[in-house]
Amino acid sequence: MSGYRYDTVSEKSPMPGRSLLVMIVLVGLAAAAFTVMFKREMKPNHAPSNFHAKPAPAIKAEGWLNGPGPTDDELKGKVIVLDAWAYWCGPCRAAAPELIALERRYHDRGVVFLGLTSEGEDQLANSRRFIEVTGITWPNGYGAVETLQALNSDFIPQMWVVDRQNRIVWDVSSNERIEAALDRALAETP
Repeated sequence: MSGYRYDTVSEKSPMPGRSLLVMIVLVGLAAAAFTVMFKREMKPNHAPSNFHAKPAPAIKAEGWLNGPGPTDDELKGKVIVLDAWAYWCGPCRAAAPELIALERRYHDRGVVFLGLTSEGEDQLANSRRFIEVTGITWPNGYGAVETLQALNSDFIPQMWVVDRQNRIVWDVSSNERIEAALDRALAETP
């Protein structure tokens, strides 16, 4: 036997605990993204989601950022884009510029954009910072747990289009572009 001794007790792990945790989180996020993409790829073109043509739930929140929340009367007969987000969600932050551009294109046509987060009052400072940093200008409800649960919001970011008859006509599982769903919803008579 050679004089070389392998000491497993004093050998340091090549990856400290924090790095291991980061790696586990990244692998988990990649697996979740792959699952979502795989599910979308398996659907036939223009497959309706489970929500299509079903009534949208009432929009309830503990409070609102960027102004007062809309009343039911203000939303009646409107085409609505609902956006589920959280201040800690990197993909939500990355999607903000495209969502802002979409709102600018459709605002003058009467489309109402509303953001919803399940984060409550205890995370209000973080939620406000997210809105400020992203440049989102439309009302955002915080503590919107009941509405998001009714929408079966299992992941974020997630969006829905609600037509003038208060029916969900598009969500992120659709193979159709959101612009096509908005144009179709706007073409319907109230």
